[in-house]
Amino acid sequence: MSMSSGEKIFWLIIIVTIVMVNPPLLIGINNYCKAHLLTLGVPTFWLWLEIWYLIGSSAFLIGAWKLRSWKGEEIEDRIKRVKIG
Repeated sequence: MSMSSGEKIFWLIIIVTIVMVNPPLLIGINNYCKAHLLTLGVPTFWLWLEIWYLIGSSAFLIGAWKLRSWKGEEIEDRIKRVKIG
């Protein structure tokens, strides 16, 4: 079973989000945050993490709403084909 372009985009966003909030990359971000403590009046590191968590959460919500495979429509179609056949 191949993935639709929407599913590929979803998984790409999730993988990028996971990479952006994990320690290997956060070491570099932390060095930037030491030099720039506040961005728009909030702690820079906190803002970085919150933005990426928001992106990941949004991807899950949009995926649950839009992706056909998450709605169970594929399963319903298979059940109908089995009952007909």
